[in-house]
Amino acid sequence: MSDAAFPKLKPAFTAMLDIEPGLPIGTLSSGPNLVWVKIVAGTLISHESYPTKVNATLIAGADWIHGDPSDNIKRLDVRSVFKTDDDALLNFSYLGVIYMNAEIASIFAGTAKPGLVTEWGAVTHKFIQTGAEKYKELEDGIFVAVGRFHVKADAVTVEYKISQVVAE
Repeated sequence: MSDAAFPKLKPAFTAMLDIEPGLPIGTLSSGPNLVWVKIVAGTLISHESYPTKVNATLIAGADWIHGDPSDNIKRLDVRSVFKTDDDALLNFSYLGVIYMNAEIASIFAGTAKPGLVTEWGAVTHKFIQTGAEKYKELEDGIFVAVGRFHVKADAVTVEYKISQVVAE
């Protein structure tokens, strides 16, 4: 059986997002634990080969993280706004999962040591919306990403490598 019909991935962006420690909302009546995480800084930069050039800085963002009862998976629901270097606004949102391991759990517990860089344990699909004509084609793209954490002395940064799903 040939792999020719499977979609391909075209490198599109790198996102670097600095996050604050989460605020535990608690266990919801529907079952999962909810943690709210503020995204305090970030960049969204297009890959050198990607045709739509984006150089954007975070204006505001947050993640509503739902923990599965097993605590083996965290479900992401991120909403944010970026401003490009030519003053366009991009609504950048995504859904996804974090596959928990001991290193990632230490970040959520606040016990991770500076210098830790985790494996690529997050998988997401991204949505980009804008009113700016220059970036309108991004609304039609299907984007997926993998993410990992970088623990620094004063911050935790989430790094995403984002690709566009293409048919050829």
